[in-house]
Amino acid sequence: MELGKTQSLKISEKNNSGWILTDESGEQAFLPKVFIQEEKEIDEEVVVFVYQDDHKLKATTEIPLAEVGEFAVMSCVQSLPSGAFMDWGIIKDLFIPYKQQKSKIIEGKRYLVHLYVDEDLDLITGTTKFKRNPQYDDVPFEKGDKVDLIMMNESELGWNVVINKKFIGLIYASDVYKKLYPLSEEEGYIKIIREDGKIDVSLQPDGFANIDEFKQKILTRLEENYGLLHLSDKSSPEEIKDEVQMSKKNFKKALGGLYKDKIVDILEDKIKLL
Repeated sequence: MELGKTQSLKISEKNNSGWILTDESGEQAFLPKVFIQEEKEIDEEVVVFVYQDDHKLKATTEIPLAEVGEFAVMSCVQSLPSGAFMDWGIIKDLFIPYKQQKSKIIEGKRYLVHLYVDEDLDLITGTTKFKRNPQYDDVPFEKGDKVDLIMMNESELGWNVVINKKFIGLIYASDVYKKLYPLSEEEGYIKIIREDGKIDVSLQPDGFANIDEFKQKILTRLEENYGLLHLSDKSSPEEIKDEVQMSKKNFKKALGGLYKDKIVDILEDKIKLL
């Protein structure tokens, strides 16, 4: 049975309190009646998340914010000298021992948490201590893939981010075109997977295949500014970033497309909506 994972288990027994679920090896977990959403027969399967409660395996049909091996933003519901209890979306709170806290966790505040199984105690545990910009042996991404991001923290190089709840990557400062905040969620794109296993991410897609998105951004700003923007293909990257939140490379591609489509006119120091 996979502790801290969502899985399909077979109903082996029923009682007034709930169902006893079994995996292929015969290991059992108890699903309380409160989580039974529809009637099923013995030997039918049910999809559940398996966790521990009082050192016993329990199952729930609730969906946790994260499973073992994943990251999620969680709120602290109780902070004690021994550790903190976090709301991770199921009936049982997640415990983070004091020694696994990067800084003392305060009740009511939100934190980025990584879940793992403590091998000594065989317990699902949380931690706010994790490597920044780690190296990976194998990642399920290719260049250009669209991904979900959780913003971690800003550094001298840029922003450390969590990718699809499982991997840590980096957005270089030169690829940041808008205000970002720790723990906020963004959409991003895989920029490169380096030979050393590190992952670079961008907030914007690259290449002509995605040029329509950038063209629409420029058109929106033109419409908001009465059809005129004091930008051109000679504008600095900083000016372009402040005005339309994109790189100069993508701005020039999109502007060229709008000009070719006879939607805008490019003047010496500004562009005008036709």
